Amino acid sequence: MREFGSEHPAIALPDGYFASLEGLGRKITYLRSGREALLLTAMAASAGRKDKIILLPAYCCWSMSAPFEKAGWKIFYYRLQEDLTIDIDYLQSLLVEYKPQAVLTMNFYGSASTDRAVKRVKVYDKRITVIEDFSHCTFSIKQMINADVDMYVSSIRKSIGICDGSIILSKEMMPTIYIQEGGIEFSDQRYEAQMEKLRYAWSCNQEAKQDFLSVIRSCEGIINEFTTVHPISERAKQMLLLVNGEEIAYARRQNMKHLISLLKGVVRMVPGIERSLDGAPFSLPILVENRDDVQIKLAKSGVYAPVLWPICEEAQQVCVISKMMGEQMLSIPMDQRYDWNDIENIAEIVKRCVSQ
Repeated sequence: MREFGSEHPAIALPDGYFASLEGLGRKITYLRSGREALLLTAMAASAGRKDKIILLPAYCCWSMSAPFEKAGWKIFYYRLQEDLTIDIDYLQSLLVEYKPQAVLTMNFYGSASTDRAVKRVKVYDKRITVIEDFSHCTFSIKQMINADVDMYVSSIRKSIGICDGSIILSKEMMPTIYIQEGGIEFSDQRYEAQMEKLRYAWSCNQEAKQDFLSVIRSCEGIINEFTTVHPISERAKQMLLLVNGEEIAYARRQNMKHLISLLKGVVRMVPGIERSLDGAPFSLPILVENRDDVQIKLAKSGVYAPVLWPICEEAQQVCVISKMMGEQMLSIPMDQRYDWNDIENIAEIVKRCVSQ
């Protein structure tokens, strides 16, 4: 039951979360988008190297692989296990066969630690550059940071309501020569669309909804055509100052725990997903046979569950687990925007749509 009135809750003030990351001893670079951040790491890792071969997890989207292709890297994919941790024996065989200069890792949903795999890479050849995408662990980085990872990258706007933004935590200063000023039309347009979405929460004006959705899709088209790297906008930098990381992490843990308890035994989940409760969970991935039909039913009931991600044919051929994830996974929202009652409603909708 939703409650109204009574005493006001406490005001949660910003805790300087992103500023506090300076205490991790890394160089910090803020850019416009996650794919541009990956492009900059791809160019930085190229310095002084004639050969450019990188290993990527088979379960990865175009926006993760494209930056390396644009920077001239040759990509080979490695396998994952059922819980989305890295198949280390297969990774070792690729290290021997291809002798890569870089490896990209990802802690999927905050439940698939990469520590053992990263150690194996560095034991094999400490000169290999390890880049980790921590978009699913943006608010867990303090617990999970690994000294053997050379560069961490996260798309911040996937976690909080800012108009643009990504972050790189690197051992060495990133090459600023590749960063170009400008490109603020992307940030301005997204900000206006997000403000319209905020107003939509009160008005439920369907015509306005189509307008801001159209702008958001147009903005995605802008960064899909990326060929350069742009800094984070001043507006987004100011928004970051308002973030309370501990509050966000707490809300995500509680929501994830609640949602798992309501859906356990009803839908299939990625094995080991409970490990994400040690940090700040990103979303709850569920696996359904009739994925596209369920996604449409969920959307009609007000739950927007994206696909993370469609993967290329080459990656599908390498890893059956990644192929299955690409065909069956839906990402159920459970982040800090929602409370106990919201999670109850989301779970009821998921149950109904999966069983129909």
